[in-house]
Amino acid sequence: MDYKFVSKFEDIDKNAWDDLIKKSQYGSVFQHSEMYEFWEKQDECDPFVFGIEENNNLLAVCQVVVQYNGTGLKKNFSKRAIIYGGAVISDTCEKDEVLTSLIKNMNKLLKSKAIYSEFRHAFLYKEFDKIFKENNYEYLPYQNFKISLTNEEEVFNNLTSEKRRQIRRSIKEGVEISYENTDFNIKGVYNIIKGIYLEKVKKPLPKLEFFNDLAKQKLGNIFALIYQGKVIGGGFLVFDNKCVYDWYRGGLDRDFKHQYPSTLAAWAVIKFGLDKQLSTFDFMGAGIKGEDYGVRNFKAQYGGELVEHGRYQKVLSPLKFKIAKLGLSILSKIR
Repeated sequence: MDYKFVSKFEDIDKNAWDDLIKKSQYGSVFQHSEMYEFWEKQDECDPFVFGIEENNNLLAVCQVVVQYNGTGLKKNFSKRAIIYGGAVISDTCEKDEVLTSLIKNMNKLLKSKAIYSEFRHAFLYKEFDKIFKENNYEYLPYQNFKISLTNEEEVFNNLTSEKRRQIRRSIKEGVEISYENTDFNIKGVYNIIKGIYLEKVKKPLPKLEFFNDLAKQKLGNIFALIYQGKVIGGGFLVFDNKCVYDWYRGGLDRDFKHQYPSTLAAWAVIKFGLDKQLSTFDFMGAGIKGEDYGVRNFKAQYGGELVEHGRYQKVLSPLKFKIAKLGLSILSKIR
C-alpha cells in the first residue's frame, strides 16, 4: 500500500483526526486533538503527533508526549515518550500494515528525542503483540479496573458493602460534591494531591498551571469535596463521548476520618460518568500483575472488571536509560 507518514500537527486535518478518535474502537480522549493543544501549553513536555494517510484519508494517528523534569542533565536523562491511550487506528483499514508503518516511522523520529518510548494502552491491543515485539517493544503486564456504567443503582450496588456504607456516611455528614471549575476548587484539590505526592507517591507532580488548564478543557473537569467550607478531597478527570478517566485524585483521610474523602472522591468520578450518560469508567491503572500494589485493593472494592491491557516499552537510548535507572535508584535510597 502507498501509505504517507505525517509528522506535523499542522499537516493533519483536525476534523478527520477527531472523527477517527470518535469512530475507532481504540479512540480515547488522550489522543484527541484538544489534548495536543493542552500539552502544548505545559512546561516540561513536548507533544508530537504522527499519522498515516492513504489517498488523503487518515488511517491512524498517534499523539506522543515527551516529558522531562528540570533542566540540564536532569532534563536530558529524564526524557520519556509517553503514548497515553495508545495509537488510534481506523477499523476499516489493514491494521497490521498501518500500525507497522506508523511505529517504524515514529521510532526514527523519537530516537533523538527521548530515552524510551512507552505505549500506555487504554484498550486491548493483544492482536498487535507480534508487531510491537518485531519492533523491539517489551510487554509490561499492567492491569486496570474498568466499570460498565449501566445505571446508578446497579453500579452502586456493585460496590462492596463497606464502600456503600462509607459513601452514605460521607453524604450524611454533609460532604458535597462540586464539579465547578473554580479557582477555589482547583487550588484546594491541587494542594491535597501535592501533599500526597510529596508524602506517599514520591514522584514529580505537574505544576498548578497544568491542573488549571486541564480543568478548563472542554474534555476535562475538576471534582471537589466540600465540607464545612473546606476542600477535603477531589481530583481531576478527563472524558470523551464514551468514557470518563480518573486521572488524579486524593483526600484528607487522616484529618477527616468520618467523612471518607478518598472513597467519595472515587465515587464522584463514577457519578460524573453516569450523569453524562457515558458507557465506561476507567480507573487508569492497577499496577503490574503479580506485584503488590495497595491501590489495587482500594480500586477492587468498586466492583469493576480487572483487565490487563498492558504497556509496551522500547528503550531508544540504552546507555542513557541505564544511567537514568541508576540515578533513580540512588535518589530513592537517599530519600
